[in-house]
Amino acid sequence: MRRRADRIVLNLTVELTARGHTVHAVSQDVTPFGMFLRMAAPLPVGTEVELAFSPAGVRLTTTATVVHALRDHEARQLGRQPGVGVALGEPRDDDARAFAAELARLVAQRAPLEADGEALRVVVADGETRMLERLSTALGAAGFRVATAANGLEALGAALGRDPDLILADRDLPVMDGLALLTELGRYPELAGVPVMVMTDRATDLVRLEALQRGAVDVLPKPFTTLEVVLRARRLARVARRDGERVLLRGAVEQLGLPSLLTMLAHDRKTGVLRLTRDQTVVWLSFVDGRLVHARASAGRDDSRATVMRVLDWTAGHFELSAGAAEGAHELDDSVTHLLLEHARQRDERRGRA
Repeated sequence: MRRRADRIVLNLTVELTARGHTVHAVSQDVTPFGMFLRMAAPLPVGTEVELAFSPAGVRLTTTATVVHALRDHEARQLGRQPGVGVALGEPRDDDARAFAAELARLVAQRAPLEADGEALRVVVADGETRMLERLSTALGAAGFRVATAANGLEALGAALGRDPDLILADRDLPVMDGLALLTELGRYPELAGVPVMVMTDRATDLVRLEALQRGAVDVLPKPFTTLEVVLRARRLARVARRDGERVLLRGAVEQLGLPSLLTMLAHDRKTGVLRLTRDQTVVWLSFVDGRLVHARASAGRDDSRATVMRVLDWTAGHFELSAGAAEGAHELDDSVTHLLLEHARQRDERRGRA
């Protein structure tokens, strides 16, 4: 199976022949395995075509299949021109192999170079092919090195293989939705700190809150302009490269349990801030070399010890551990083990009174 490849903006004059009729079209973007061709009257999906172009005066040909068509009214909605996306057939002769080799050479030549340290890497995941085309074209033109995915599982694989600066994912992805993708990304230390923008056409307050609690840094309501996406993406990706307070771990409280999580942070002598969220409440726990030194909550004015005792009652919610300096004055001197034992004693006393 062909892997997904970088998509670049590249204008090639291509002859397209279908059913004995030949037209000249111009590519809008290209991968080594296909291209999008601008056409005023797009061909139906499934149409078998012959493609030809002449780099350096040498005519090269191959076969291809129309895999999606963007008609005029749809193109206007997406801010694009009408046309068709074609996938190259398997090269079965010398002409087709030469066509594929030249296309791959052009893509490699024009693709942003990772070695220069400047190209920002992004994984874009959406179940709609047209949306993928639109976003990859816009981000590629803005200097990003783009990998695309049609479902959440592909997005996770692309992120694991590419060390991205940013992930842009639709909330309602097939196979694994955007929220589940956020949870899975949090399981990998190398991906937990990658900023994730979630796109959705249901941007209610509840949907936004759930995405942010799972670890998203931004929620992008549909419809949107490509310029808005590019501006947000560049800002988030560049900030993430400079940010020393990167996310080390992220997940769901019910999957790990707070006692186990705090014990792990103490054992690993972590320094940073653990953010816990449940419903409308946020709690921040500050660690220095594995010791819990300060706690504060968005609701209530309890001191650090009372806040810790209260949050240890949580059996659900979300957590995120960020590296960096601890917040607030050091108000706790006891070890994590001592605090857990104290909470267990208080819990038993409450049960005895009940």
